[in-house]
Amino acid sequence: MNSKKLSVRQYKICGTTKCPWHCDHPAGKVFEHDEILPQNICPWLYHTVYPYFLGLLYGARFKWNEKGDCQVCCPSPKGVNVIVRKRDNDGSFDPRIADSMKFVIFAEVVDVLGSCDFGHKIGERLVFPTCMMKYYLCPAGFHGIFPLMKLSLPACLRTREVRCPDWADTITYGLPDVIE
Repeated sequence: MNSKKLSVRQYKICGTTKCPWHCDHPAGKVFEHDEILPQNICPWLYHTVYPYFLGLLYGARFKWNEKGDCQVCCPSPKGVNVIVRKRDNDGSFDPRIADSMKFVIFAEVVDVLGSCDFGHKIGERLVFPTCMMKYYLCPAGFHGIFPLMKLSLPACLRTREVRCPDWADTITYGLPDVIE
C-alpha cells in the first residue's frame, strides 16, 4: 500500500473517554494519509522516531548534546538522519500550533545519505503532533498499528540491511530469511 493512500479507521467509542485525541470523535472517524503522518513523514521514520518523541514529551534528556537532543535515523542505510529536539514554541513551527503551547517536539533533518523516497530534505522540521491534536491521528495509535499495516517497502528500504536508529554507530541488521 502506498502511504499516500493510507487511511485508518477509529471505531465508535463505547462508553466515555478522556483521551484528548479521540474525545471529539465519539462516533468514530476515518483518518486519511494527511491526517496520520504529519508533514507526510515517511511511515518508517515516524515509527522509528516515535519513542524518542515520547521520551522528550515526558521529560527524557538525551546525552547527544547539552540541550538534551538525540540523533535518530530512518532504517534505510542510505536514508535520513535527524536530530530530535524539544524547543520553546516561538511561533515559527506551524501556524496550527496554538500560542498557548509552551514547547514543540520535532525531528530536524540534518542529512540525507542517498535518495529519500519521501522527499525529506536537509533543514526540514517534522513536528510531533502533540501540539496539533485536532489535526492528526494519535501517534501512539499509529505506532501500535504500524507493524500490522500492509505497506509496500519504499525502494530505499530493504530487509537485508536495516540501520540501528542511532546514526552515530554504523550498525546494520538483516533478515536474511525474508524474501523481498
